[in-house]
Amino acid sequence: MFVTDIERIGLTEKEARLYLTSLRIGPASMQVLARKAQIDRGTAYHVAMTLGEKGLFGQTSNGKRPLFGVKNPRILFEYVESKKREVDEQHEALKKVIDDLEELYITSNED
Repeated sequence: MFVTDIERIGLTEKEARLYLTSLRIGPASMQVLARKAQIDRGTAYHVAMTLGEKGLFGQTSNGKRPLFGVKNPRILFEYVESKKREVDEQHEALKKVIDDLEELYITSNED
């Protein structure tokens, strides 16, 4: 599986790299994940946070150290479905205003 395959579902390159790295090695410290994903550790924390907001990444504890890792890959379906619903809502909102927008466009382009 390649980074570009994961990017197609809406993740950034760094999100995809961290996601796939965690999927391959399992829960690990951010230092390990960042090194293996070839991402700066500070950036990796930010990327992990955005993946967490998308419901794809989580944190557990192993004694003193926090461990980070992906959630079940099936959650990707929920993520994509959520994005699809959002696009459908945007489409409906656009349908409500498109006539007014076109009228403004025509009016502003009359010479």
